[in-house]
Amino acid sequence: MRILHLSDTHLDRSGGPDEDGADGTAALRLLLDELGQLRDLDALVVTGDVADDGSPEAYLRARELLSAYAGDRGADVFYTTGNHDDRAAFADVLGSGHARPEAVYEGTAGERAAASTVGGRRLITLDTLVPGRAYGRLDDGQLR
Repeated sequence: MRILHLSDTHLDRSGGPDEDGADGTAALRLLLDELGQLRDLDALVVTGDVADDGSPEAYLRARELLSAYAGDRGADVFYTTGNHDDRAAFADVLGSGHARPEAVYEGTAGERAAASTVGGRRLITLDTLVPGRAYGRLDDGQLR
């Protein structure tokens, strides 16, 4: 099984440099270009801080860029939240984070866990987001 794991893409609403000069969109495009020779992926897993500002525009851009890259390689993309993400915007654009989940858990605070089978193996994403905090937490429902 071949998995490409990306984390902390930190895309934002503008799609360009922020006030500090950081440009998550340009960095992601460069990374995907550098990884252009990588073929035959089973999954592309994006863990945490997909968006830097929690904006729907950032999630839409992530989905556009990463789906195109993964699709050219026969892979699906799987997302989960990080401390910079916004659950509502994430869910509006990326749903459970799985294109075709076999199981989804949604907790009382909107946290989501999802499971899919990829290449005969179970891929599970958990949502540890604690809004406004840098640390994460798992509840009993997700662990079940």
